[in-house]
Amino acid sequence: MYRVIFILLISGLSILGRTDMLCAQAIVTGRLIDTDNRQPLKGAHIFLSGTKIGDQTDRAGRYRLQDIPPGSHRMVISMIGYGRRTYTLQVGPKDHKNLDLSLKPVVYEMNDIYVGHQDKKWKKRYEHFKELFLGYTEEAESVVILNPEVLRFDANFWGRLTAEAEAPLMIENRALGYHITYYLAEFKHTGLRTYWDGESLFTEMTSSDSLQQARWEENRQKAFYGSMRHFWISLLQDRLEEEGYLLYNVRESGHPGMPDNRRPVSFDRLMRPGEKYYLYRIQYPGFLEVIYTEEREDRRYLEWARNLNRGPNNSQVSWLELNERFITVDGDGEVVQPYGVIQLGYFGFHRLADLTPREYRPEDFLR
Repeated sequence: MYRVIFILLISGLSILGRTDMLCAQAIVTGRLIDTDNRQPLKGAHIFLSGTKIGDQTDRAGRYRLQDIPPGSHRMVISMIGYGRRTYTLQVGPKDHKNLDLSLKPVVYEMNDIYVGHQDKKWKKRYEHFKELFLGYTEEAESVVILNPEVLRFDANFWGRLTAEAEAPLMIENRALGYHITYYLAEFKHTGLRTYWDGESLFTEMTSSDSLQQARWEENRQKAFYGSMRHFWISLLQDRLEEEGYLLYNVRESGHPGMPDNRRPVSFDRLMRPGEKYYLYRIQYPGFLEVIYTEEREDRRYLEWARNLNRGPNNSQVSWLELNERFITVDGDGEVVQPYGVIQLGYFGFHRLADLTPREYRPEDFLR
């Protein structure tokens, strides 16, 4: 799952104690049938968005998803000739759920199938889309969209770009070693803001040798540390200081980057228990300023940000602005509400090219 906006204590049980319960993983099984004739569907793809967790239905329509981290997931069902469906799935530690599902047949007219006309205008818009979608980091140069012809664009107004994909985008991230199947649901860029939503399935690429595998792991660690997911997990586990984060609240009347308007804030002032014991409610006024002290700013970031909103020396600075009254975050650092938080600064600089599966953790993380 990737939903983005870039400009971008219970009585007797503490929130920190609750995170210790999230190590046990869940299982979901079930059967998929045709909505009209009630027959089992073989060969459908069922996966959890933003993860490597997926399965293909057998001849009886059965599927099994296992090793599911506790939290809120988007469960995607896709099959040629049928309309894609997405379900919200919430699982706790050691849950074993049975979900029987159905898909409705869809008849496609020939004019519904689009092949992009790759003229000069299309190519120019595609290059702009790649920058906005994949990002500006060095890793983005090693990410390839294998079927760009399925994309179509609209840019009728100055500074505005929307994109649609008539088929899943097949993406290779050769810097991190992942194949990504991406179902683009929405993409819109206007002014200084980029919005997109979609469903992604990660598959690990096969390395040619141990050196390449080691390079992939090094790049994955680099992408994870300092990311918004790393920040949320560190916050949920009250390990901001240990993980290298400084946290401030900027008053609503203030503006990101103005030190006089900010004050330190602790995790217990931001968090409340959510509706489920593995969910957490985050609420704050104004902006949340996040400073990551373990890495310095990338040269490309300074060019992208035009040297504005610089962080302290040898650090990276981001701001988070709520787009809702509050947001819900699960133990994987996944924000449940689509477009729930606006990412500014360094978090906004990193995009799809720097995304790891939501279950990915470096070997030395939290040790």
